[in-house]
Amino acid sequence: MDDQQFDKRMALLKKSYDRMEPQLNPDNVFKQIEEEKEEALPNQSITAQQKQAVKWQKPAVWVASVASVLLIGLLVSFYTLNQQENTHSEVTQDVPVEKAVEEEIADYLTKKFNSKKEDIRKELKVTKDELEAFDFIKNANSMLDFYLTTNLHLKLTDENYVEIMEENIMNRLMTPKRAVEKIETFRNLSFEESFAVYSNYVISVEELERFYSKLLEPYQQQLKEKDDVKQYPSNLQAIIEAANNQYMELKTDGNGVFYFKANPINGEFAPQYINQLHPDVFGYFEYLKMGYLLLADDLRYTREETARSLKIMERTLLADVNASSLDYKLLEETYKNTWVVLLLGTKQYPAIANDGQPHQDYMKFLEEVASGKYGEVMQKTAATILGELQQMQHSATLSKLEPYDIWTILLQTRQETAGTINDSDFNVVDMNESRIAQIKGIYEQYKNNNDEAILNQLHPINIASLYLYAVTIDDKAVQNALLTPDAEVDASMLQTIQSLDVFSQLGEYNGIFPTVAARVAIGSQEKYGRQFLIKFSKSEEGNYRITAIMD
Repeated sequence: MDDQQFDKRMALLKKSYDRMEPQLNPDNVFKQIEEEKEEALPNQSITAQQKQAVKWQKPAVWVASVASVLLIGLLVSFYTLNQQENTHSEVTQDVPVEKAVEEEIADYLTKKFNSKKEDIRKELKVTKDELEAFDFIKNANSMLDFYLTTNLHLKLTDENYVEIMEENIMNRLMTPKRAVEKIETFRNLSFEESFAVYSNYVISVEELERFYSKLLEPYQQQLKEKDDVKQYPSNLQAIIEAANNQYMELKTDGNGVFYFKANPINGEFAPQYINQLHPDVFGYFEYLKMGYLLLADDLRYTREETARSLKIMERTLLADVNASSLDYKLLEETYKNTWVVLLLGTKQYPAIANDGQPHQDYMKFLEEVASGKYGEVMQKTAATILGELQQMQHSATLSKLEPYDIWTILLQTRQETAGTINDSDFNVVDMNESRIAQIKGIYEQYKNNNDEAILNQLHPINIASLYLYAVTIDDKAVQNALLTPDAEVDASMLQTIQSLDVFSQLGEYNGIFPTVAARVAIGSQEKYGRQFLIKFSKSEEGNYRITAIMD
């Protein structure tokens, strides 16, 4: 310790001592000495040696007392100073350590992120500006910024947080090739694992298809004139090579314009390990590959190509339990709307010829659908339409066919009742007191007259209401009178209902397969479920009866 440091220490020591509460007051000590002197004056009989000893002992005590005070002060001062320095050191060290860790993690993630972006840039053969212009890159950049600027230091205590954060960020930097290559690390994937691959694949595939297709615009004429890729300009060859690397093939639209479309499942550049994906997920890839199947009022592809695509989509629609997802809804809309157009016929593929007779090609197509060539969902409907056309040259089923009919058939094949009553699909009535009174009135009229003609006059919604009332009072005879002989009643909970108050609404759908949806009141949904679907058939005489009930 040099002189300057020593002086500083002593100055601090003095300040600490001055701040201390004195244990012994020096003034009091000296006052006490003077008092003791005065007390000693009358005792002159004591020998000189004794006086000298007393005089020597008392000052020694006084000096020792003062020294003790100083020593305690020194010790306390050094202790206090040490504590202050240690506390200050701990506080100032904690903040830099946390900040350093946060900065280290942010630096690590940013470097890894930028390195992967550069790899993708080279993979896609694009410039830095072109790369940064892609939406999927912008989204990835935003995700990185979000994680690094949203209280990162508060979450570092979670051991898994950094790992999860890194995975989420890096997964946004995804090309079709990188998504599909992940399959190689597995053997056979489950549906959930396969859908995860699809979810990564879809991040960038459509945007890259548009990008590479736009790059073809200056070369359209050369593409039309030459088939050999080696004869194309080097720039065009580079574009095609980069697109092929993402499983994209050159296609032409109806106007002869060339474009790129990815097909990793069964395309020219599909990898061998693609079959490790679960086949139930192929419908989603098929939808991306084909795009819209309808073009204005006609088909975009041939009738057979369209039906084959619908068969692939059908398998996914039947298998995926997540029927509420956006991907599923898009697939569902494409499926049901396209089947309606296929069966009703189009300008290019008419159902009825100019002479009013069923078109022979159309009848052959119906036979193929009825045989199961294009899936199981539409078999029965196609067979019904085919039989009606063969017998009467007209099909009542076909004339009333709507997209919702296709959907209800699909639901029945899935053996579930997904979907709810809504005004666009059903004519809805409330199950209120007046409605319940009306139902009881119909019941009394039928029981008093025992006349089936009363039942034959009823619409599906009234038959359904009457059946539900018969269930609540356990009237098996009326229940059976409202069912077809081969009716399938798969609703065990329905038989336990004892009051119509359980229901809040009834909705009637008048399609080729009339359906009544009985919505359960919110307070009873936990026990009975959301709704019951009651399906009907219509006899040749025009009478409705219940063919199936599902919960």
